[in-house]
Amino acid sequence: MIKRKEDNIFIKGTAVLALSGIVVKFLSAAYRIPLTRMIGAEGMGKYSAAFNIFMPFFSLATAGITPAVSRLTASQPAGDISAYGKIKKKAALCFGLMSVFLAVAAVLVSWYYSIYMDTPMIFIGVALLCPNLIFATYEAIYKGISQGSMNMAVTAKASLLESSAKVVIGITSVYLAGTMVKKNAGDAQLIMAFATISICGLICFVYMHSDFKKRHKDIKEADLPITTKNLLSMAIPISASALTVSIANFFDTVVCLSIVKGISDYNLMAAYPFIAFSAEDEKAIWLFGVYQGLCLSVFNLIPSLSSAVGASGLPLITRSINSDDKSQLKQQTDRLIKITAFLVVPVSLFVAFFPGEVLATLYGDRGSQTELATCFLKYMAPFAILSAFSFPLNSILHASGKSSVILKILLFACGIKIPLGIRLCSVERINIMGCIISQTVFYCIVFVLSVIAAKKANPDISVIPQLIVPVSVTYLLLTFIRIFADFVLYTVPVAFRTVFCGGIFVVIYITVFLFIGFFVDK
Repeated sequence: MIKRKEDNIFIKGTAVLALSGIVVKFLSAAYRIPLTRMIGAEGMGKYSAAFNIFMPFFSLATAGITPAVSRLTASQPAGDISAYGKIKKKAALCFGLMSVFLAVAAVLVSWYYSIYMDTPMIFIGVALLCPNLIFATYEAIYKGISQGSMNMAVTAKASLLESSAKVVIGITSVYLAGTMVKKNAGDAQLIMAFATISICGLICFVYMHSDFKKRHKDIKEADLPITTKNLLSMAIPISASALTVSIANFFDTVVCLSIVKGISDYNLMAAYPFIAFSAEDEKAIWLFGVYQGLCLSVFNLIPSLSSAVGASGLPLITRSINSDDKSQLKQQTDRLIKITAFLVVPVSLFVAFFPGEVLATLYGDRGSQTELATCFLKYMAPFAILSAFSFPLNSILHASGKSSVILKILLFACGIKIPLGIRLCSVERINIMGCIISQTVFYCIVFVLSVIAAKKANPDISVIPQLIVPVSVTYLLLTFIRIFADFVLYTVPVAFRTVFCGGIFVVIYITVFLFIGFFVDK
């Protein structure tokens, strides 16, 4: 009976986070797509550069908090909510001070780099983003408590609120800045885009703080031996892992972009003879904007689908390990891997089969930008499967107390990615493609080593076999649908073709998996 109840909790929690995650990603697209259209590839290059400077500090401040607090909350006796106030108070004191220090450090680093690159907007952007670093720290604490107690609704509502506010406030303010400011309208739009992030972070923080106080105002706080050392010992390896990934992106901006910027405009244009560059474009920033603004925006939607699955699975896997119930542990981990494969494989391969259609549907036909992004995305999309599996595999390792192993894997992968990216970007005919190639190598290394580590922590885990059916079914279906699109729907508008083919694929795909009983526990 307990197992069945936990199964239902897991499925419900995953469903709540997954559905809210899908809506959030639609809302993010509803913000990012018009933003990209309004500020263009060069503007997105500056926007992405500022974010890549900011993200290492943001990751170090916030990435480890939610899993650590979730794990600590899940380790309390079921139904005992008197510990939550103590957990929240100690975490707020510990991580709040750290967030302020890291926000100041981010501003100083961005100031130096903006002078080096002669791009003041990078400094302005990071300075406007830094308040959100502090707000997100406290949000992460509240999310950890809600997820650890399997109350996924709070996290879902907060994410929906923040994303909705971003769409309404962000698009309105960026649009007004573009129409009302006559001189340097592009810079004014970027300023409003950066400021929107912090404003929406504040709104989300206020909601989560109010919700927590309302739920726990009459509950006596437990006297628990929760120390700063407890929290940091769980959070630091996770934060360090996220920091490692952010530093890899940081190097793409600080080093690789600088290298590409040193290549002459003539040689950059010669590397892409099928692209008509505009004379006024900063070629390196433009290429970086296409890669980061268009391609990565679509690419990152795919791993985000599995983040909800990983977040839902962490508390239950933790409890299964603590109870030493091996059969329950295997069932939970198998379900985690199956759901991840079911969600991310079809989306990744659909984007790989229809890259131009997906980009044109989301961003409109942007001429040279869409043409180049299509070439990039067709290569990148299949590797999103490997990236997406980091969330469930990391949840298994975190729950098993192997967070340090994740850090070692990422450090090793980054040790290969960074020099590889620098070397490839310095080759004139490769240039910005060096970032893409080194990133895919990074995903391959992390996936392989994470599977090996997860198998050592839990020998019964099965990853590769769970991928065979989704990959095979998806590849066959998309091959026929691609042929159908090319020979039957070639005259219809791109958006209609994309939606129609996607709809057919989803219906057949779900029908096949229901028929074969993919989710039936064996």
